[in-house]
Amino acid sequence: MELMDAIKNRRAIRKFKPDAVPPGHFDRILEAARLAPSGVNSQPWKFRVVTDQAEKKKVYEASRNQHHIDQAPAVIVICADTLSYHRGLKARFKDLLDNGVISQDDLNNMGLGTLITDDEKKELERFTVSASFNTAIATEHMALMAAELGLGTCWVHLFDKQKIAEIFGLPPWLVPVTLMPAGYADETPEPRPRKSIEEIMF
Repeated sequence: MELMDAIKNRRAIRKFKPDAVPPGHFDRILEAARLAPSGVNSQPWKFRVVTDQAEKKKVYEASRNQHHIDQAPAVIVICADTLSYHRGLKARFKDLLDNGVISQDDLNNMGLGTLITDDEKKELERFTVSASFNTAIATEHMALMAAELGLGTCWVHLFDKQKIAEIFGLPPWLVPVTLMPAGYADETPEPRPRKSIEEIMF
C-alpha cells in the first residue's frame, strides 16, 4: 500500500472482528513507532501490547467500558516517558554548551537554564506536554502501519490514567497518553469531512 493510500484509508474503528492478529504484525507496528522522529532524539515513548483477556478487561473498565476496547483482539497502551525526554533534552543542550555553540546566558534567555541541573523530579510536569507531543508522532506512525497491514485502530483518550498506571505498575514519570485498540475492522466508515487546502492555509 502506498503511504497516501494508508493516510486516506485510515479510520477510527469502533467495531472489530474477533480474529486474532498475527504477532508479526505488531512487530511491524512497533518498528514504525520506533523509527518516529522526536525532539532532540529523546524517543520518549513506551508501549505495551495487551492481548491477555484479564488485562484487557481491566483496561476496558479503566476506559469507561468503551466497547471497542473490549472487542478488539489487542490494545496498545501508549505512554510518554517524561524522564527520557528530559534526559535527551539535557544531553543535547549540554553538548551544545560544551562545544561552545550556545552559552549559559543563551540557555537562561530561553528559560532553559535548569536543563543542565540534576534535579529531574522538579522538571517532570514541565516535560509531560513535550514528551506527549512527541509520543503522538510515534502513535500516528503505528496507526498508518496498521492501516497498511489491513488493520483498524482508534485513538482513545477517554480513560482513567491513574487506573491504567495502577494496572501496569507504572512509575510517576511514565504517563499514559492514549490507548489504541487494534484488529480487523468489522465496519467500513465513510471518510469524515475535511477542510479544503484553502481553509487550512494562511
